[in-house]
Amino acid sequence: MPGRYEFSLPARPNRDGWFKIGSLDVTTTALLVILAVVSWFWFALDEASLYKLRFNGELVRQGEVWRLATWPLVNPLDDRIIFIVIGLVFFWFVGHQVEDLVGRKPFTLLIGLITVVPALLVTFLDFAPSGYPVQSLNTLSLAILVVFALDQPNRPFFFGIPAWVMAFIYIVIDVLYLVNGRAYELLTIIGLTIVVAVVVVRQFGQLPDVSFVPQLFGKRGSSSPGRVSRRSRSRSRSKVVAGPWAGTPAPAHSAADQMELDGLLDKISAQGMDSLSRTEKARLNELSKKLRGR
Repeated sequence: MPGRYEFSLPARPNRDGWFKIGSLDVTTTALLVILAVVSWFWFALDEASLYKLRFNGELVRQGEVWRLATWPLVNPLDDRIIFIVIGLVFFWFVGHQVEDLVGRKPFTLLIGLITVVPALLVTFLDFAPSGYPVQSLNTLSLAILVVFALDQPNRPFFFGIPAWVMAFIYIVIDVLYLVNGRAYELLTIIGLTIVVAVVVVRQFGQLPDVSFVPQLFGKRGSSSPGRVSRRSRSRSRSKVVAGPWAGTPAPAHSAADQMELDGLLDKISAQGMDSLSRTEKARLNELSKKLRGR
């Protein structure tokens, strides 16, 4: 499905955010990144209070249940800051692509599930605390990156590195770091976060090639037809453009416009017209007119 996830820097699209800060649409992805950056300042001002949000299975069992949901907000400026920053960059780009694909509310549900469910399961497993910090938003970033890599394994990432290679390197670094510290509690959280992310996204009708994960909800096989239909639509658009206005100059439009329109059409094919937000419907109409030269 070329163009569904495009890891590049085209003109910023209008997104279905929860609210706006200036011209920035604050999506779930953007909000989490903003909160992660805020936690840097919190860490500088009062490290101890920030760490009250960190996951700790033993403390959760003692009644501090908020730690099940707040641990992605703990992004300390410690000796792993370079990995935290890289994780935020990954999450911003890949998270927005997945959020644009599945929709604002399903993506928020996905984030909630991959945050709470793994932490809850690990709490019941009763691991001995290792003293290692949860990798915060980096853990969610890794799960979203794995989803991206499963769907688009050969999509060029930074410096042309395929997505599957990037995900593999990211996983190996985390595993080696945690195994070295015998941090099996956190290693289990990372593994469960990835598993839950793949299962949940599969239920949204995505990842058709991951057939070993059953799709219990949603429209079965909705993604595969979307791929075929997009190619058909592309051929149809080529024929239409050469129609009544064949003697006029072709309308100027960017590859980013075409890519954005393809993404909206795929979403309609997979989930129906009602799945589009008001902003997306307006953008669909705008792009359609632009590509027809009106």
